[in-house]
Amino acid sequence: MGQVQAAEKNHCRSPYLLGIATRSSILQARRIRNLNSAFYVLIAMCVVGALSYLTIALGTLVLRPQMIWAFWPGCAFLVAVLLLTPRKIWLPLLAAGLSGFVLYDVQAGLSVRTTFQFILADTIEILVAVLGVSYFFRGVPTLTSIRSLANYSLFAVILSPLFGSFLGAVAYGGEYWLSWRISFLSEALALLTLPPAILSWVDGILTRKQRSRAFYFEAAAQIGGLAILGYITFVVSGSTYRSALLYSLVPFLLWSALRFGIGGTSSSILVVVFLSIWGSVHGHGPFSRQTQLDPVLSLQLFVLFAAASFMVLAALLEERKRAEEALTGMSRKLIEAQEKERNRIGRDLHDDICQRLALLAIGLEQIRKVLPESAVEMSSGLDELWKQILQLSTDVQALSRELHSSKLEYLGIVPAMRSFCREFSEQQRIKVDFTSHDLPNPLPSPEISLSLFRVLQEALHNAAKHSGVRHFDVQLWGTTDEIHLRVSDSGAGFDAQKAKQGRGLGLTSMEERLRLINGKLSIESQPTRGTTIHARVPLSSESDLVEAVI
Repeated sequence: MGQVQAAEKNHCRSPYLLGIATRSSILQARRIRNLNSAFYVLIAMCVVGALSYLTIALGTLVLRPQMIWAFWPGCAFLVAVLLLTPRKIWLPLLAAGLSGFVLYDVQAGLSVRTTFQFILADTIEILVAVLGVSYFFRGVPTLTSIRSLANYSLFAVILSPLFGSFLGAVAYGGEYWLSWRISFLSEALALLTLPPAILSWVDGILTRKQRSRAFYFEAAAQIGGLAILGYITFVVSGSTYRSALLYSLVPFLLWSALRFGIGGTSSSILVVVFLSIWGSVHGHGPFSRQTQLDPVLSLQLFVLFAAASFMVLAALLEERKRAEEALTGMSRKLIEAQEKERNRIGRDLHDDICQRLALLAIGLEQIRKVLPESAVEMSSGLDELWKQILQLSTDVQALSRELHSSKLEYLGIVPAMRSFCREFSEQQRIKVDFTSHDLPNPLPSPEISLSLFRVLQEALHNAAKHSGVRHFDVQLWGTTDEIHLRVSDSGAGFDAQKAKQGRGLGLTSMEERLRLINGKLSIESQPTRGTTIHARVPLSSESDLVEAVI
């Protein structure tokens, strides 16, 4: 045993043997990694092949006996899969997906020639869509603007089915241009709706976005309501007003576009597509009372235009929301920069200017003490200068504390506000009554404390300057879900709308600060009837705008 251990030590101590061992371990690690990589690719191929087969094996989407697909999901599914995966494994995944198509075509009894034509058309269509979209987006597409939706639609919804349908129409047989139209519309409709929905689902799963219960309840209510009305419109038979019921879907599609973006809209359109084709296949719904191919074209055009319109609306709203978020981020950065500058100036005033004023006052006091008693006028003049310097030092210290309140940082909002009201009263020779109750301790975030403190400062400064009275009330209190700050006086009052349109930035600054923490500012004021400024801030940071995709 000892000899073995000694041999191992000598082996490890030998640089040559150590290099051989290192290289062999690296090669072994690479083999294991390549084996694992090949294993995972093989698993992915099996999954993609099975899902491709299941995607098109839904017989409910085929109008028989003509075997016409009003909505062909196969290529759209593979486009979404390839856009979500690295380019180096596109070929094996594409081959696996196409094998699922071949299996379905063989089971459907298609000839080898027809199957080959369909597979070739699908391959061309998928490659045009994936290569074009990945070129413009440099990765997984994010359809959050009109431009991104237009770029996606150009390659995936227009050019891709355009090229694929020329060959696919030959495989359909019959009248060429009629088959081409059906093939083009079925592919375009699937590519417009299915990949965006899949991309949004995967993004929601991978990013694990935190959603409130209200969001999931709203999403379920929207999809559930749309499914019920769609079932009544497209599947339930015997209604003479079935065509008019199509308009009942509009509010739910608007709901999805306004609240859930591109992902929610595409998911809602998929519900409409499934139910409308189901109804047509079983002879129900507004698209079932026509002959042979006419209902297919009518259904495709209806759903395609509906999907395009509501997805454009959703993209516009997403684009606007992103612009608002960028503006909010800029406002936040400006306010943060302003606070940093306030803190710097406050520290400089306290640590530098105040100290120099104190030294100047001490110097004057020493000069006054060494003056002869006969220099009475000069001594009294120095006394007056000394008092002015002390008053100036006091004012600078008050300004320093107002710019940077250490009490707010270390003691909390109530002591900081109470101290500010007291100091402001002494400085302005006014009376400020401050009361507080039912506040959570501590507050959810320092941003709430700082924003309310700045609102108080701005409100009291404006009131002392413009109200014409010397008595003010400040109330700070909390409820179960909000914090309230109210500053009121019985003075001259003003027109709030005109004040906002004026050159002053006080009211705008207060509103912007509160908006960044989801708060609201209300102003009640009329000339000669006083002013009340009321700030409300939610305690929960989840009250948010729903920015989501289903």
